[in-house]
Amino acid sequence: MANIIVVEDDPNFNRILSIYLSNHGHQVQSALSAQEAYDKMYNQLFDMILSDVMMPNIDGFEFTETVRKINPNIPILFVTAKDDIQSKQRGFSSGIDDYMVKPIDMSEMLMRVTALLRRAHVANDKKANNRQYST
Repeated sequence: MANIIVVEDDPNFNRILSIYLSNHGHQVQSALSAQEAYDKMYNQLFDMILSDVMMPNIDGFEFTETVRKINPNIPILFVTAKDDIQSKQRGFSSGIDDYMVKPIDMSEMLMRVTALLRRAHVANDKKANNRQYST
């Protein structure tokens, strides 16, 4: 079970994503803005971020760049209506790990979440093992 934060300014879609992930065994917090996400991330550790791109005040690109300065390893999945190649390039350049264009298939989203979490845990396990052997 992973602790996931969903950063989506559409309250209905945020709720849908959060409920779906919760129903599949994850602990989920929702944030309706990047600022709300920052506040929650300050007080709690998350294993993964699902984020929209088009949000008021702080968009997903800026949000990702800020998160990457603090936590370069947390998996970030964009779920957005922006389907142009420039947005995808900017997303990956800012540090996201995967990108889905709305409307999304929820089962595909869950598969991507599972894969991203698996890769993140493998990378973290390798770092822990390397630290263990380097003493």
